[in-house]
Amino acid sequence: MITYWRITDLGTVRGILSSHDLYPHLGDDFTPPVEQFEPNDHPAIWYVGVRDPNGIIGIFSLFPENTVCWQVHVAMFPWAGTQEKWEAARTLPEWLNAHTDCRRLTAAVPASNRAAIIYGTHGIGMRYVGRHSAAVMKGGKLQDLILLGLSIGRSNA
Repeated sequence: MITYWRITDLGTVRGILSSHDLYPHLGDDFTPPVEQFEPNDHPAIWYVGVRDPNGIIGIFSLFPENTVCWQVHVAMFPWAGTQEKWEAARTLPEWLNAHTDCRRLTAAVPASNRAAIIYGTHGIGMRYVGRHSAAVMKGGKLQDLILLGLSIGRSNA
């Protein structure tokens, strides 16, 4: 059983995102060293912790572009169970619909991050909506950002 909770303590957010299991996979070539990392601090941002019966398995960072359209960033621990990660993805939209004003969920994923694209589309249920060409630097190379979106609270994506 997956549960969610809004994390308001930035120390907790930092502790999760700066872990050695997650931090090396976050960001782009210009992400600061882990010692300098500080999570974004704004009251509109929602950091949503995900736990299963064994403990914390990850975090969804949600950045409102406006009141109803929010961009999601996903960080799941690699040791978390596959079934639990997929359950977290499948149930996130329903939880957001019940607990937030979010009605459109978006993501911008580097084209090389196939696992994140699959998690967004097959897990969360997002759809491909476009691409930004050469919009992120990863591994010393410009890469496209794949744009995903999902309408929440109604049947069409």
